[in-house]
Order: sequence, then C-alpha cells, then structure tokens
Amino acid sequence: MHLFARNATTTASPAAGHEAARRFDLSGVRPADLYDAWLFAAADATLALAAWRSAYRSDKPDAHAAYVAALDRESHAADVLEYRLRGALSPRPRAA
Repeated sequence: MHLFARNATTTASPAAGHEAARRFDLSGVRPADLYDAWLFAAADATLALAAWRSAYRSDKPDAHAAYVAALDRESHAADVLEYRLRGALSPRPRAA
C-alpha cells in the first residue's frame, strides 16, 4: 500500500474508534521518513510552479494541473506528518 494514496489514508470520525486506527496506523513509520517525504513533495511543488510559470501559453493548462497536483501531494504529506507527530493513534481515555 502506497503511503500517500488517498484511499489508503482516509480518516474517520472519532466515533469510528479502533477500526479507523487500524486503517491509518503510522506507529511503525519514523517521523524522519515522513519529514523527508514532505520535503520532497515541497520541492516537487516548487519545481512544478517554476514549470508552470515558464511554460508556453499552449502548455499552461497542463502545467497548472501538474502544479495543483503537486500542491495536493505536499499538503497531504504535511497532514500525514502532523498526524504522526501528534500521536493520533495513542490511546485516549474514554468518557464514562
């Protein structure tokens, strides 16, 4: 399963409980690896922006689409890193 595939990282409401945690378990992934993935995604977005800005007029729509996709990947990588760093999978006390 690819780490950043949208269908692989769908989150659920807190009421979904442990079932959602099993689908999105990042406890075995080192934060440094997620940070590296985010940095690479950010660099890719920067390069895509430069490509869009320098594209010929006829190529601008495709270059823009590539830039938007790169921004989406960067945003998702940042979200996954934040989720891991916040310890979203740590057990929380249940309300009585």
